[in-house]
Amino acid sequence: MTRTFAQMEEEEISAGEGMSAEAALTILKSDKNALLIDVRDTAEMDSTGLYPNSIAAPGRAIAWMADLESEYRSPKLQDRTKTIFTTCGGAPSYRGAAAANVLAAMGFKNARFVDGAMAALIKARSPTQQP
Repeated sequence: MTRTFAQMEEEEISAGEGMSAEAALTILKSDKNALLIDVRDTAEMDSTGLYPNSIAAPGRAIAWMADLESEYRSPKLQDRTKTIFTTCGGAPSYRGAAAANVLAAMGFKNARFVDGAMAALIKARSPTQQP
């Protein structure tokens, strides 16, 4: 069956678990083990900055970084019980949802995407720093 991009967006978002930017920030501030993964491209990250101590994983890099057998695996992505939020450029949060779904398929128990993505985080007064 042929699908439109809008349909694919809706499928990814429906399959994932979203959380408001405000709630995600509260958890990120209170749980030092919680992690934000930013899947935007480099130009997007340069324009707004990154959340402090987040992981930059542009494009499909998240899959390699989370793969326990990959030479590109990240030490921050070894614990499958860690609370992880993914973010992308903006609503409807398709890339963030897709990244959270990849992590869930790889065994992460607490992977969610930020509803409204980086735009919502900034609106909620998220701190940022240049990559």
